[in-house]
Amino acid sequence: MLTFVFVCLSISLTGLHAAFTVVVASPSVKVKENEGVDLKCAYTADFGATPRIEWKFKDLKGYQFFIYFAGMITAEYAGRITVYDGGLRFNKVTRADSGDYDCEVSGNSGYDEKTIKLTVLVPPSKPVSRIPSSVTTGSNVRLTCFDADGSPPSTYKWYKDNTPLPEDPTMFPNFKNLTYKMNVFSGNLEFPSISKLDTGSYFCEAFNGEGAPQRGDAVHMEVHDEDNSQAPAVSSSLSTETQNVPSKITMNHMLEKQYGVFMLQEVKLKLEIQKLELEITKLKLELQKLGQEP
Repeated sequence: MLTFVFVCLSISLTGLHAAFTVVVASPSVKVKENEGVDLKCAYTADFGATPRIEWKFKDLKGYQFFIYFAGMITAEYAGRITVYDGGLRFNKVTRADSGDYDCEVSGNSGYDEKTIKLTVLVPPSKPVSRIPSSVTTGSNVRLTCFDADGSPPSTYKWYKDNTPLPEDPTMFPNFKNLTYKMNVFSGNLEFPSISKLDTGSYFCEAFNGEGAPQRGDAVHMEVHDEDNSQAPAVSSSLSTETQNVPSKITMNHMLEKQYGVFMLQEVKLKLEIQKLELEITKLKLELQKLGQEP
């Protein structure tokens, strides 16, 4: 289905508008994804019978492209658009077509342009959230939520234990003890100094007016005090080690003494063996002498 937005008539508007004027019916146009849309602009007759008409597109990231230039459709849009009587028709739009469209008209030394903001409507997708499962009291904690597909961009709502959290907790008696800060546009839920009251199950919801709201996964966040139980154990261990230093020195001294005794005994044993070997050698020599006598 085509959504006809602008009536493009190259007629004389003299007397109704100033000279060399471009006029658009609406500066903002919305169309559902995968539908067609016509974008056209009207201009005063003083531009001449054959004015130069150009269309430029600036996307949501700020990048700019020519759509129609020097009487020709650019390669990126070939097959997607039709240009007629200075008008521009999209056969089918996608979410990437959201952005600003400039209609520029020049001729007879005159120039004017107007911008049309096109929003391609896309329902939100299931948001991706980051929720820690365990945090320490007093710390700064930020929960995030983001829907990558919604157009226009989604706004966000947070739930705790299936109860919606108000944007400003100080305005409601049941939430006045909570100190979070919620940004419904960025999706952030921040606790500057989290407390045990903030323990609970959290999830976020994305909504942009197109289709049903989408909810992220719920995560239970536990807030606990800092665990200092390891510090005394370390101190006690160090204290025990310190107390055992003298006994360890004594033990080492005893081992050194025993080792020295063993070494001394080994040396003595080697000397005894050498003496026995010498005696055996002497006996052999005596036997040889006896064998040589007549």
